[in-house]
Amino acid sequence: MQALKFEKTGSLDGLALVNIDKPILRPGEALVRVRAAGINGSDAAGILGMLPFVTTPRIPGRDFSGDVVEALDASGASSQQWIGAEVWGTGSERGFTSDGTFSQYVTVPIAALSRKPASLDHSRAGSMTLPWLCAWITVDTLANVKEGDNVIIIGARGGIGSAAAQLCNERGARIFGTYTSLAKATPPSYITPIEIGSKNAIREAIAKAGLQNKIDVLLDCAGYEQPFNDALFTMTPNGTGRVVVMAVHAKDGLFPISMRTFYTKALTLKGMLSSILGPLEVKEVLDNLAKKIDSGLLEGPKEVKEVDMKNMDTVKGALQEILTRASHVRSVIIP
Repeated sequence: MQALKFEKTGSLDGLALVNIDKPILRPGEALVRVRAAGINGSDAAGILGMLPFVTTPRIPGRDFSGDVVEALDASGASSQQWIGAEVWGTGSERGFTSDGTFSQYVTVPIAALSRKPASLDHSRAGSMTLPWLCAWITVDTLANVKEGDNVIIIGARGGIGSAAAQLCNERGARIFGTYTSLAKATPPSYITPIEIGSKNAIREAIAKAGLQNKIDVLLDCAGYEQPFNDALFTMTPNGTGRVVVMAVHAKDGLFPISMRTFYTKALTLKGMLSSILGPLEVKEVLDNLAKKIDSGLLEGPKEVKEVDMKNMDTVKGALQEILTRASHVRSVIIP
């Protein structure tokens, strides 16, 4: 089979198209023919050596949508139950310390298989699993967003931010979302947009809405110092404010935080790590999301860019693009 692989980290030029053997199934595993594999910032970061836990040599990629072509039950005998099923998946250590989805085939524990939404094609389904998993962990597990909460999402146009906004809206929260520019953006009706056009744009917008010191939840999906500290200023001082971060733009991972604001408002800070959920927990989340998407409660992406795995220039361009957030349309690799 063909796959994308890098022998050492440090440069996107180290990624190459290779011919390797198909994975050998173990009892309790299924072989999935990958039809689309979403490209995430963590894929590019892993190749470049920005994530110290990535081991080499490695096939990158965390997201996939495809169909089951083989399966073995717990005894090692062939199992027909899932053959032909269209499935999607993401998460765990795939692409970091075990081989990932930028490949024609991947193995998945049968117990962790999740049927993709029937209303989405493979490209759209394969583009959204990791962002939506991260959004779910952020909104549900870490921030515990509930009805009546006032929420600020920094980076509401991105993959995680836009998914988190849908989940917050479903829970009955009031949502403010930041945008670098509203010139080419059309925020959904449930988001009150804040254009980051000045140093104190967030606090000014929240004050205008009459909600200064009344923001319950801050979700930072972008990782920039100024909007983060600006948003902290707006949060409730009663000890119930929750802050979740999942990105940092600085290469060294550092930026100053207004600790005086933080402690005088008695805020709680948590970091989002997608691998905190195991394969069975990820399946539960994806099964839930698939039902909500097919029922119309949640909406998948309207547009996806398909990238031919054999075109290395296009592949590297897509990886660079998502690393620099140069496009708001997600890309998927087509093996």
